[in-house]
Amino acid sequence: MPQSLRMTIVVENSASKRDIRLWAQHGLSIFLEIEIEGGERMNLLWDTGASSEVMLHNAAALNIDPDALDLICLSHGHYDHTGGLMGLLQKRKERVPVLCHPAVFAPKLKARPALKFIGLPFTRDQAVGGIWLECSGPVPLAPGLWSTGEIPRVEAFEDVQGFWTFREGRYCPDAIPDDQALAVDIAGKGLAVVAGCAHSGIINTIRHALEITGAEKLYAVIGGFHLTGADECRIERTVQALKELHPASVRPGHCTGERAVCRLEEAFGDRCSPLAVGDSIEL
Repeated sequence: MPQSLRMTIVVENSASKRDIRLWAQHGLSIFLEIEIEGGERMNLLWDTGASSEVMLHNAAALNIDPDALDLICLSHGHYDHTGGLMGLLQKRKERVPVLCHPAVFAPKLKARPALKFIGLPFTRDQAVGGIWLECSGPVPLAPGLWSTGEIPRVEAFEDVQGFWTFREGRYCPDAIPDDQALAVDIAGKGLAVVAGCAHSGIINTIRHALEITGAEKLYAVIGGFHLTGADECRIERTVQALKELHPASVRPGHCTGERAVCRLEEAFGDRCSPLAVGDSIEL
């Protein structure tokens, strides 16, 4: 079981005023330093932001060495979470495992209103520095550390709309089955859930993480909650469901949206703090 977890926000929509060297960009990347029981340590990168330029610039400013990464995990196949991967792979001296859902490579588009490609900005063949590990289900990465795999859609209010794909020669809605999260069961504290965009719904994500880990309580939830553009009903139902889970720390960012962040701050007070590039979170 992880004894401690330190997260550094490498790419995020908002920049920190504390460090003017860092660049903000629409996207997300989080560097996790995990101390496993027995003193072993694991360095994991959760998503890679939207571009190699910003990813590598911020990583250098934050003293994060691409060669120190043990594993890269992708939350899903949208460009703003995968766009920095090629730069990282090219910067490294050796290949590195990249864990993802198989549907990461499916065509991904949105129509708001014109059709726009928003998927991976590279092909599998181009990503030669990655050792691709594809799994649709949960993966135990270390004792107490899991990738969730595909997340069951239970809450009716957490629906997915506006995304499209091509499947078997047909244009059809994309439910984004590749959406996943990280679950870290921290000794003496509880479960930390790290989301990418939470296209499956942040409540669905948390409950699935609790189920697969067997953790007794939620300690922290971090990342994108995908509430940008959500109506007041969905925001309120999300807030109320999250309150019932009693997290000690709520760190929304990326695609959560200003209205939802304001409501979360109102509901959780000093337990809620929005993410910014350069933030260091120790749990």
